[in-house]
Amino acid sequence: MPSVAFMGSHPLGERCLELLTGDDDFRVKLVVTYGPDEDTWWDGCLYDRAERLGHTVVTRADERDVLDYDVDYLLSVYYPNILGEELLDHPNVAPLNLHQAELPRYRGSNVFSHAIMNAREDDHWKYGTTFHVMAPDVDAGDVLARDFVPIRETDTARTLYDRVTEASVAMFREHLQTLKDGQVHQLATPQAAYEGERYFYTKESLDGEKLIPPERLAADDEATQLAVYDKIRALDFPPFQPAYTELGGHRVQLTAASYTDIFDDASVPEFDVEREATSTALAQD
Repeated sequence: MPSVAFMGSHPLGERCLELLTGDDDFRVKLVVTYGPDEDTWWDGCLYDRAERLGHTVVTRADERDVLDYDVDYLLSVYYPNILGEELLDHPNVAPLNLHQAELPRYRGSNVFSHAIMNAREDDHWKYGTTFHVMAPDVDAGDVLARDFVPIRETDTARTLYDRVTEASVAMFREHLQTLKDGQVHQLATPQAAYEGERYFYTKESLDGEKLIPPERLAADDEATQLAVYDKIRALDFPPFQPAYTELGGHRVQLTAASYTDIFDDASVPEFDVEREATSTALAQD
């Protein structure tokens, strides 16, 4: 029976923990997350949920308590701290992370926003989620699995976040069997094997991006109009401050609940959720 230390947050973290708890082939020995009184922007509380599920729970300040438990896997799902090598080396089989972005294309933070802003120029109209082995460098470990959802021309960063969450849950559920079989390292693919653009964004990567000057909004060339449109959508992620402009000394927020009417006839390719083959199949290509 594989044993797990689960480190996470967000509704996605809750759903993945529920899947582990409901599978009799796993034993969750410890959960590490935000404290129940910490102010977070998302709905729900993994700490409370883990307690209701009967798990031992500690806050991020006590993350090194993981070292007191003999575990096969360290599973990270939206865990905010960068883990040191001692923690990464601790599990008997592997430390794994569910990264809500396509690796190796998008490492780091704010990737929902950057993927929308890059989609048109890169002609890359899909967004990924990746299950990977953790390494000392952020988001740099071998890839166990990837799934994709479309980036639509009416998406905001928040709608893209909501859509890829469903793909992430499905991918996590599917690959629990891989963990049971102990086949993680046999199936994982080094990131060097993948082609395509590669980006790394820090948590500060959107600083200074939200102010859009009025003259840029008034530009009449199509390229600028599309770039502004894409930036507004990319920075639309309630409850955070959206893009804005300044008129007459007043800040005007640039956001909308729906962009469907604006780009209803846009000729953007539609993608179904794509499930990649495991690395075994990739190696045969």
